[in-house]
Amino acid sequence: MKLEGKTCLIVYNVASGKPPEEATEMDSDSILNARQDIKAVRQSLKELGINVKTLGFRRLTAKITAFIEETKPDFVFNLCETLYNHPHKALTEMYVAGWLELLKVSYTGSPPLSMGLALNKMRCKQLLRAAGLPIPPSILVPVGVKANLDSITPPYIVKPVREDGSFGITKKSVVQSPAEAEEQVKIIHENYKQAALVEEFIEGRELTVTLIDNPLRVWGIGEIDFSKVPSDEPKIISYRAKWTQDKFLALQFPAQTETTLKNRLEKLSVKAAHLLGCRDYARVDFRISENRRPYILEINPNPDISPDEEFGLSAKALELTYTDFIRSVVENTLKRKPQADFE
Repeated sequence: MKLEGKTCLIVYNVASGKPPEEATEMDSDSILNARQDIKAVRQSLKELGINVKTLGFRRLTAKITAFIEETKPDFVFNLCETLYNHPHKALTEMYVAGWLELLKVSYTGSPPLSMGLALNKMRCKQLLRAAGLPIPPSILVPVGVKANLDSITPPYIVKPVREDGSFGITKKSVVQSPAEAEEQVKIIHENYKQAALVEEFIEGRELTVTLIDNPLRVWGIGEIDFSKVPSDEPKIISYRAKWTQDKFLALQFPAQTETTLKNRLEKLSVKAAHLLGCRDYARVDFRISENRRPYILEINPNPDISPDEEFGLSAKALELTYTDFIRSVVENTLKRKPQADFE
């Protein structure tokens, strides 16, 4: 497909935030040159001969809509993660995709329904369970309701039901007793004003699977390296471990897996991502129990695509470039005829 001469508008959010327990008075808005994904995507698009324009915004307005309609891009590269500085960071990311659907503009990434389903962790788990896919046993504890943990066994991990980016996950999120779980549930209710998800904590390796193209296919399998996690902390991707300056997690691509497990992960990942209707690129995260059984933790239809994250590392492991990845995303986007879902 010829890409030279096409025009792309990169849209992104300029507001950022931290979870309540990590917030400080020094928090500030993101800017164009601060986000590695925006810089890398822009550079790759230019390498492909595409004319690039950028648009950062905090909210959807008539002025923003008019700008897009006047610009008439061949496609939009959607790097928007949140709007309106919403307290629940990712709750609004699906609105941008829905807005682009209504404008009948071709855009990269998954549609709004996929993002909405994935964002509600319990709804997503219910869909996966109904499809026969393996997930850790879990319960939902609405705000104001006391947790009934009779159906699941410790240890537990407690997290907000509608967050991503490890928001709400700390070294105290993994607990050993019902009393400790109830305390963490209370923290989620008070800090995040939403239900808490309590699930059985799976001890073992954590693997992540990247998928690209349409229909989605497995691109790479990586593993989270927890070797530098302090001995007094659980081996999980907490907010502090993932985002702060003293982050002590590493990604290894490709993961070392035996053929049977590799085949199983590939099959489960594709089925799970297709179930949610993901497209162009997506990521599925797993925990592997001590008996080598994989459990799906999450499906991410709007993952971080910075070069030093999963997709960039997948490309490198395959001796490809980050621009090869962006080319795949763009070509798949341009093959779609833009139209609203309701037509």
